[in-house]
Amino acid sequence: MNPAKETALSIALLDQHYILRNQLELLFRAMEELAVVGSFSWPKELSNCFNSVRVDVLVMGLIFDGDDALGHLTDWSESHPKTKFLVLSQLPETICARRVLDAGGNGYLMKNCSPGALIDGVHRVAAGGVVVSPRIADQLMRDFRNCSTRDEASSFDQLTDHELYVLSLIGQGHTTAAIATEMNLSKKAVSSCKEGLKMKLSLNTSQQLMQIALQCLGRR
Repeated sequence: MNPAKETALSIALLDQHYILRNQLELLFRAMEELAVVGSFSWPKELSNCFNSVRVDVLVMGLIFDGDDALGHLTDWSESHPKTKFLVLSQLPETICARRVLDAGGNGYLMKNCSPGALIDGVHRVAAGGVVVSPRIADQLMRDFRNCSTRDEASSFDQLTDHELYVLSLIGQGHTTAAIATEMNLSKKAVSSCKEGLKMKLSLNTSQQLMQIALQCLGRR
C-alpha cells in the first residue's frame, strides 16, 4: 500500500477481479487528487487496511464467492463512519441500488459507467453526497419502488446477491452453461438456483423468469 498524500483523497479498492482492480488503480493514480492506499480481492483482507491507514472512499464490488458483501458493508459503515462506500457492480441497479443505500452505502454505479462518471462519483460521495444514476434517483423519489407492487418488491428483497447475479445473467441472454462458467458453478447448481428464483418470485415458467430478468435490467 502506498501512503496517501495529506491533501489527497485516499481510495481503497475491493473486487474479486484483478484486471478490473488494476484498471481502476491506473485510473485513480493518474489523478493527483486521489491516492490508492490498497487493492483487495476479499472483504476479510480489508480489515487490516482499515486498521492501518485512512480510507476516505472504498470502491467495491458486490460479488464475492461465499461471502456477504452487503453484510460487510453494513458493519463497515457502522464501525468506520468517516469512510464513504461507492459500489461499482454489474448487478441490476433497479434492484441493488436501494439495497446498497439501505446497507449504509453512499452510491451505486454500474461497471460500464464512464471513467469520468466514476471519478465524479468518488468526489461526490467523499463530499457527503449520494451517487446513483438519474433513473435510480427518480425511483428513490418514488420511495424506492423497484417493481409495480409492494408484493413484487418484497419478493425481490429476499433474493441473495448470487441470485440477483444469476437473474442479471439470464436477462443478458446467458444459457445455463454460460452462467455456470461465469460463476464457476455446476450446471446443476445454476438450474437449482433458477428453480429457487421462480419459487421466490412466484413464477411458473422459465419464460416468465426471463421476462422478469429483462424487466430488472430495464429492457422492457
